[in-house]
Amino acid sequence: VHYRSKMATDVQNGKMSPSRYIDGEFWELKDRLRREIENNELFIQRFDLPMDELRDLTLKRAKFILSLPQVQQQFADQLANKKGFISSSLAIGEVVSCADMALGVKMGVMAFLFGGAVMNLGSKSKQHVEKWFQPLKDLQFTGMFAMSEKGHGSNVRNILTEARYDRKSQEFVITTPCEDAQKMYIGNALQGNYAAVFAQLIIGQKSKGPHCFIVPIRDSEGNLYPGVSVTDMGLKEGLNGVDNGILHFTEARTPRENLLNRFADVSAKGVYTTSIASNNARFNAMLAALVATRLALSNQATASMKVALEIAIRYAFKRVQFGPSAGPEVPIMEYQTHQLRLMPNLATCLAVSFANRYAADILDDDFFHERNLVDNRSIQALASGLKAYATWENLQCLQTCRECCGGMGYMSENRIAGLKQDCDVFVTFEGDNTVLYQQVVKELLAEFGQKLGGYRVLQTFSVLQQETAEYIRTSMFAVSTEPVTSASGMMKALSFREGRMLRKLAGRMIKKVGNGEEAFQAWNSCLDHAQALAKCHIQRVCLEQFVAVVEKCPSTYERDILDKFCLLYGTHALYSDRAWYLEHGYYTPANTKELRQQLLSLCAETCKHALYIVEAFYTPRVSIHAPIAGVPSNKAPWAHYPEPGTANTDGSPAAIDVDAVRKNTPLQSKL
Repeated sequence: VHYRSKMATDVQNGKMSPSRYIDGEFWELKDRLRREIENNELFIQRFDLPMDELRDLTLKRAKFILSLPQVQQQFADQLANKKGFISSSLAIGEVVSCADMALGVKMGVMAFLFGGAVMNLGSKSKQHVEKWFQPLKDLQFTGMFAMSEKGHGSNVRNILTEARYDRKSQEFVITTPCEDAQKMYIGNALQGNYAAVFAQLIIGQKSKGPHCFIVPIRDSEGNLYPGVSVTDMGLKEGLNGVDNGILHFTEARTPRENLLNRFADVSAKGVYTTSIASNNARFNAMLAALVATRLALSNQATASMKVALEIAIRYAFKRVQFGPSAGPEVPIMEYQTHQLRLMPNLATCLAVSFANRYAADILDDDFFHERNLVDNRSIQALASGLKAYATWENLQCLQTCRECCGGMGYMSENRIAGLKQDCDVFVTFEGDNTVLYQQVVKELLAEFGQKLGGYRVLQTFSVLQQETAEYIRTSMFAVSTEPVTSASGMMKALSFREGRMLRKLAGRMIKKVGNGEEAFQAWNSCLDHAQALAKCHIQRVCLEQFVAVVEKCPSTYERDILDKFCLLYGTHALYSDRAWYLEHGYYTPANTKELRQQLLSLCAETCKHALYIVEAFYTPRVSIHAPIAGVPSNKAPWAHYPEPGTANTDGSPAAIDVDAVRKNTPLQSKL
């Protein structure tokens, strides 16, 4: 019985399968979408199409998915502000991104980014929702999201595109005043009808800061509106199914009502009103309302990891190489080095998946209760940090998977090479990762600063007090009360490092600024410190959520498996940063040896359950596609490796029969 068949039987018998538990609350939605994709020729992987045909295919796929009843229901839930609509949108995004990363990005731009701008920045009276979101839901048009410019990617506050109000026509005039103001890398630019354009609102020759306007780009026949020009950016490293372009506006016009006026408005007479007087505070409120988009990218990154890891792991159990002199060759997964490369990545994939789910639950609750997200610094820090952490970990994981598959991993038919190309840009779009980590730390410092108060002397004294208290709490005597290799011991270590680095950074900034150093320079001299702090913060949250998921798992067998992966995630994170803990006297050399031994043993132990876990991702075979993962291929029959791994009747993995592997592996596959 293959693992997947066993899981399907469990579901039919009403049992909780690992696939259900790993998928979370919206497992049924995911399964329905997977079935739609699995049985549709539209989603057969294509690596031979010219760019124009690939774009058309991506658009067809997007419209098909968006028209499905399950996705239409998600739109309806969002319109009704039903609790859980963010989590359900992430579930949809994961499944479609596994099938085609360009499809996930295209859908994100044409529907969820554009629609999110309308829902979160539009009128509270719902006039914008009725005018723009409902027709978008019905696929009467598609949208785009135009924020980044040639001269300003991360620094959105200083974008140069201008919007001036014309009282006579009661329209806003959108202008690109210089080359650096051109809207760059705009997805759906060659096929979309309307754009959510961020521009400096100019009232009486004075800028009121960036505001968002719905600007007509082309009509239903594909003709550009006056004042709008679009340049095709052509071939890219990846995501070539997404039509990225440059938007240039020459006195393009949009009606006054097309200003998304959740936080500010302009009357027919040109009078500007706002509920938030400060330009900076208003700008922050606008960006906070769009925080879910960063979580979506973290979610897409884990989707990529799931596909690549399943391919690499399934291949590793079939590919044989070397072995004892007196015996047959063994599967490469039996090698310790292979386990050390793949198993920590699988543990990280699970950890980030659970952290994404946790962050989505927080956002769902905030949106449901209509809370002001700008006041929730922790979720802003978490969403930004998860996006950076997940997308960086994804690239490292993809490279490792490619290497673990040797030359086979370099073949387009085996998908990993394409995923690397598609996901490379994730680390810089929707916020450069290095900048996002700075945002994480600024939010942590802001929370910390609120606890310290406003007087510098008192701030310094408070930092010193906390340093002393933390030193006592985490002395070697305190540390020794919990094994360093236990989940609680690892949580304590990550919390210690995060708290220590935060207090040290706060102390450094207070001292530097107090001594007359300009704030920008003071911050710039602490950026390396800030990057390490941000990563530690996210790792601590990931481990916390992994521990929570393990504790709640209803099945003893699956809980034991997840617990091993949870311990592996924490052990790998701490062992990778052991130098810091040794430098600060938190660990002794004996402690780090314990961590190393646990890392080795857990990689070997989790390897036994690796097939079980990747099968629990339940990725459709049409999405896996790779012949080296056991999916037959007409275009690369020589690369086909039969499906590995069986399960015993109790669900536990059966032993690998190496002799059978050798007999069943085609001769060509061993060349």
